[in-house]
Amino acid sequence: MNHLIIFAHPQQSLNQTLLDLVVSTLLNNGHKVTVRDVYALGFSPELSIWEKAAIKQGDVPMAIQTEQKLIQQADVLTFIFPIWWTGLPAMLKGYVERVFSEGFAYQINEHGAIENLLRHKKGVIINTHDAPRAFLDSNLIFSASHRMTADTEVFNYIGIEPVERLLFSSMEQAPADYIHEILKETKETVEQLFPPAV
Repeated sequence: MNHLIIFAHPQQSLNQTLLDLVVSTLLNNGHKVTVRDVYALGFSPELSIWEKAAIKQGDVPMAIQTEQKLIQQADVLTFIFPIWWTGLPAMLKGYVERVFSEGFAYQINEHGAIENLLRHKKGVIINTHDAPRAFLDSNLIFSASHRMTADTEVFNYIGIEPVERLLFSSMEQAPADYIHEILKETKETVEQLFPPAV
């Protein structure tokens, strides 16, 4: 299978370790992997009013076309990112807004209904968060709006089948044994979802 991993973290972190683990596991199982690190790419997160209008007219900037072509070629999209302020890092939010645009990822038909355009693909999300899960739950961090923007609902909106969402909380000063369990769970999940290609 052809995997596209969209990664967002500005520095060496557990997210980077998770990325490396997912990539090596997929490659060892015979899958093709492409990584798009939005920070390393220097991808501009700004969707200007002029660009939005141009995209509606079919005039898509080359940088956006490059990302959209990779998405079209992928069988599986995996997002790896930390949850900051209950949602996506700004760089990744901008990537989603610019790349998963109307006319590419979805469209609104003459009846006002949304038609998703990225069907027949699978989606995975891997998140980290510093706070304990009990705090997140008790403070309604994972509300409907969060699910729409940072959880698998974003896949449903554009037609991608969500197959897994891993959320690792309590990352602030996490002990080594907890990190080990996180890496173990991630590797086992990837191997179960995407076994060796036949």
